[in-house]
Amino acid sequence: MKKFWILLSFSNFLIAALFGLILRAAFVWEIDWMEYRNLLHAHSHVAMLGWVYMGIYALFYSRFLPEPKRKSYSSLFWLTQITVIGMMLSFPLQGYAAVSISFSSLHILASYVFCFRIWKDQQISHPAVKKMLGASLVFLILSTLGVWVLGPLAVSGGRNTALYQIAIQFYLHFQFHGWFTFAILALLLDTMLRRNWKIKEHLFARFFTVFVVATFLTFGLVLYWAYGNTSFWWLNNLGLLLQLIGLGLFLQMGWEGLRNQLNSRENLAFRFGFLSWIIKIGIQTLVIFPEAAASATTIRPLMMGFIHLTVLGIVSAFMIYFFSTLGYFRTKSNPFMLALTLFVSGFVFTEILLFTQGLFYWWHLGQLPFYHESLFALSTLLPLAILLFILHINTKKTPMNKIKEAKKYLQPNTTTYEKSDPNQNANHRPSFLFLWIRK
Repeated sequence: MKKFWILLSFSNFLIAALFGLILRAAFVWEIDWMEYRNLLHAHSHVAMLGWVYMGIYALFYSRFLPEPKRKSYSSLFWLTQITVIGMMLSFPLQGYAAVSISFSSLHILASYVFCFRIWKDQQISHPAVKKMLGASLVFLILSTLGVWVLGPLAVSGGRNTALYQIAIQFYLHFQFHGWFTFAILALLLDTMLRRNWKIKEHLFARFFTVFVVATFLTFGLVLYWAYGNTSFWWLNNLGLLLQLIGLGLFLQMGWEGLRNQLNSRENLAFRFGFLSWIIKIGIQTLVIFPEAAASATTIRPLMMGFIHLTVLGIVSAFMIYFFSTLGYFRTKSNPFMLALTLFVSGFVFTEILLFTQGLFYWWHLGQLPFYHESLFALSTLLPLAILLFILHINTKKTPMNKIKEAKKYLQPNTTTYEKSDPNQNANHRPSFLFLWIRK
């Protein structure tokens, strides 16, 4: 993998975090020069498409492509990064308008090229990893159908209709709980197999089916939110039940390998991501109760808390872990531990504030004292942590004693997963509903 790609992905992450910090500062001080909604769009687009998408692009490139196929991916990477920069500059200035929409559309078209080429060029020996990769790419393409519907709806005067909001939620749901989730699963499974985490093939087949079906069924909560039909609510509940079954299958498939990962100090980011996933499933399960479902789709702090639990607590934590397995972080070093501690602290404290405030609104108890001031102060930890990650990225030549370990990750064309046996698996993560406020 090209190390500058990692620096660039984390730089996008830093800019998204700084945008988020300014958004929270707007509730503490009056910021006349900023159009809040425009910067919110910039924050979300750079976080999703600049950090997560570009990071996964780099990880897929290094894990799943044979060396001879890699050369032609640089131009596509840079074209995609240009679209991110375009959105980064245009959204704060004009919001959704001709320039920002053009860059967003170009990003989608570039992602189609990436999906086609990565699937054609990938060289993965284990069918389970290949299945996860394929599912992630299908969900990426599927999610964009929601975006293409928005234009015709807006032109025909349907911007204020339920269908318009459903199209937005369709894109977000299948991005976060389809594309992002299954991409992380593919990378996680690949990592674990390379570390002797064996698989019971029949359990993996069930696990895969359960998670794919749950991804579709949990979109029912969006439809319930839009139309109020209880049949959609029951579909969502079935999806939540399947997620719990999937968690059980995951633990059954790979407990031994999982336990080794959780016990290692070097894998703190792994433990953080895994714990966030467990908490996410627990929170999602509460939506089975009608009152909780209504609150989850209407109370902004609860929605923001869930969004950040997914993006920061799960996806970002695992991406940091994957980059560390590739040798881009010295996980035993004090600077890395400081950056990770600040990141986890900023995340945990802001999540506590968001969910507590959400519950206060739900119980009609009003606003917490100094809520916005505290949220802003604690949010400063996140860009600081990301900056430390950037400064700590190993841009020097890999030491000789690291080459043997890194080589098996950097050359997926020689993928020989140390004997895969019907014994245990490494895959996880549920998919569910992701609701975003866009009015």
